[in-house]
Amino acid sequence: MIRLYNFVLSTISYVALPLSSFILEKEQRANRRGKKLPNKENVIWIHAASMGEVNAVKPFILALEKKVPHKNIIISTMTKTGQEAAKKISDNIDCFYLPFDTKGIIRRTFNTLKPQLIIIAETELWPNMLLRAKTRNIPVEIINGRISKKSFKTYLKTKFFWSQIISHVHVNAKSRSDQKRFMKIGFTDVIDAGNLKFCLHLPNYNRSQVKQELGFSLDDKIIVWGSSRPGEELILKEISKHLFTKFPDLKIVIAPRHLQRVDEVCQLFDDVTLSNSSDKISKINIVNEMGKLTKYYAISDIAVIGGSFVDFGGHNPLESAYYGIPTVIGNFHHSCRDSVRILKKVDGIIVSNKDKLLEDLIHLLSDENFAKKTGLNGKIALAKNQASLELNLKRSLELLAE
Repeated sequence: MIRLYNFVLSTISYVALPLSSFILEKEQRANRRGKKLPNKENVIWIHAASMGEVNAVKPFILALEKKVPHKNIIISTMTKTGQEAAKKISDNIDCFYLPFDTKGIIRRTFNTLKPQLIIIAETELWPNMLLRAKTRNIPVEIINGRISKKSFKTYLKTKFFWSQIISHVHVNAKSRSDQKRFMKIGFTDVIDAGNLKFCLHLPNYNRSQVKQELGFSLDDKIIVWGSSRPGEELILKEISKHLFTKFPDLKIVIAPRHLQRVDEVCQLFDDVTLSNSSDKISKINIVNEMGKLTKYYAISDIAVIGGSFVDFGGHNPLESAYYGIPTVIGNFHHSCRDSVRILKKVDGIIVSNKDKLLEDLIHLLSDENFAKKTGLNGKIALAKNQASLELNLKRSLELLAE
């Protein structure tokens, strides 16, 4: 079966490789062909396909770097945004684009990199890469391993193919259900290690001090709408008049996902204050600076997660949960469904929609005990999953020691 895979892939690459000269940038083109790769000793090779995977395993990478300072960590990605995110992790880490999975290119890649351990984020299985690692007795570890229901059906149908090349692969699944799927496919060394996305390390803030620093009074109730997307500010405008009538001390902070939309958002409201101005705080405040959202979450009374009330897939609800803030997310949250599922399981998040949002916000603002319990439940859920980092590190260090 592997011969058939290589025949098909070599046929495709016969056309694709010449075309890559016109499609890919110079650095990416060279890397895809197994050239201009990092050439160091004592290498740990981590592959994280895209920005999402890179961000999910970033805490693990930083912790591993501290544990094994004598090793050289290198990171491969598939996408440009993933590459950019990987380069920001550490000045000591080299990054490159994953070479094409043809037999010849993979042989050249392994000859250059000479990895002692290969770590794959989530699930990106390349047959020749895995087979080459197996023939050279290089352990492969999957961290934050996941298999969707859709992918599982495909893997199950081709189980006989994968069984030839996965005997050396160790899997740290991110949930019990993912663990079961990996085992049904034929992986034998699989543990439920929890979700690395929950291993956040955010700044700790003095709430009262930061509220005053940002211009709020200690009595202000604050709703922060994080990473808002087009159409969502209109929803907020409609319900805000009712909220201000019922809660006179309420302040609303809007942090648009993209700063180029700040002027557009400002025009929707009669009286606004920009976060980088010295003006007195208004009822509506717009964040027009990068990197400030977590600080606003930390002083908020309610966090509303943007991109989820209009169909953009939703954004990360874990940062507000980290600070124990009651969090509300819309029904369009497929981009972060795992995080929402875990929080929802312990009543640590409220899943709402544009028609129900006003009711949910009034409930949280009116019932202090309910709001505190919701926020605390989310914080506890994160704390329980924090153990994932240590479990994954322990497995990696054991494999390096073998």
